[in-house]
Amino acid sequence: MAAILLLQINFALFATIFLFCLFRSFNLNIILVGLTYLLPLVPWWLGSAQVDRILIVSYSNLIFGIIEIVFFTLTERQEDVKFNKAYLQQLFGHVLPIIAALIGMSFVSRTTLIPVETWELFLIATLFTFGTTLRILAISQLGLLRFKFNIAFREKQTLKTDQLHSYMRHPTYTGMMIVILAYAVTTHSWSAGIIGIIFALFGFQYRIHFEEQALKEQFGKEYEDYRAKTPMWLPFLN
Repeated sequence: MAAILLLQINFALFATIFLFCLFRSFNLNIILVGLTYLLPLVPWWLGSAQVDRILIVSYSNLIFGIIEIVFFTLTERQEDVKFNKAYLQQLFGHVLPIIAALIGMSFVSRTTLIPVETWELFLIATLFTFGTTLRILAISQLGLLRFKFNIAFREKQTLKTDQLHSYMRHPTYTGMMIVILAYAVTTHSWSAGIIGIIFALFGFQYRIHFEEQALKEQFGKEYEDYRAKTPMWLPFLN
């Protein structure tokens, strides 16, 4: 009963924050982000799965979901949302594969009958904490002007090349991929974990391809020089 109550509280808390964010910025992007983390929090259809694994899924989606939806609500501007070809490309090539990975691995984890072992819990907690911290730090360093859901450039926006971005070109994506690794471990399934990672990696690589094209067009040689000397995902792996 205590576990069910915790699940209900987590669901209600995120749903409340989701509704507040929609009230502040009602658009498809915020809806997609909110539903991605809300659906795995639904405290029904739990069957006979392990309570500890369900709670890990619940708290992971609650914590990371709040971080994501708050950041996107703070940085989203109505003029950035344009339902054109470029937006649809990003929706189907970048956004939906990552959503499928997060929701899919969450629901596989919720139905896993194998108890969480100590080493597994430690690995999940380490990956989740490190990835979440890296993403928060990277987004904070980018600032509200540069970080956004869509590929768009705003007035007075400059190229970010210092702090974490001096070590890797996309630390926000690196941070989220580390969190996704935590989701994969939580599934306790090689097949589900690998498929989820492939979906997410495809989505990010798709985004990076178009984002770097846009950065090259916007900043020219400045970006080409930065790209040539700075690794994409991890420091020292150029």
